[in-house]
Amino acid sequence: MKERVEELSDGTLRLSVDKALYDSETVLKTAHKFTDQCYIKLDVYDDELMISFKSKEGNNAILGSIVDDFLNELIDQQVRAMVQRECGQIRDQIVKKAFSPIE
Repeated sequence: MKERVEELSDGTLRLSVDKALYDSETVLKTAHKFTDQCYIKLDVYDDELMISFKSKEGNNAILGSIVDDFLNELIDQQVRAMVQRECGQIRDQIVKKAFSPIE
C-alpha cells in the first residue's frame, strides 16, 4: 500500500501509512515531534496506521507542508530504528568500554 492523504470535511488531513513499512512505535515518536505544530490523532485500521492532522490556529493551508515534513521524519525515524536493531549491540559495547575503569 502506498501512503495516501485525504482531506476531511473539517479541514483535517488524514494520512494512511502501511503497518508493514512503519513500526507503530516509529509513527508515535514521529507524531510526538509534530504536536507543537498541529493536533495529531492516531488510529489503527487493519494493515494501516491513520494519522490525522488538524490545525491549532485554523490555518489549514499549512497542513500539506506539515504532512510532507512528517513523511520525511517518519522515514528518518524508521531508518534510525532499523540501525538500532542492527547495530545496537556494537554501540552498547563501545559505550561500555568507553566508561569502564582504567586499569
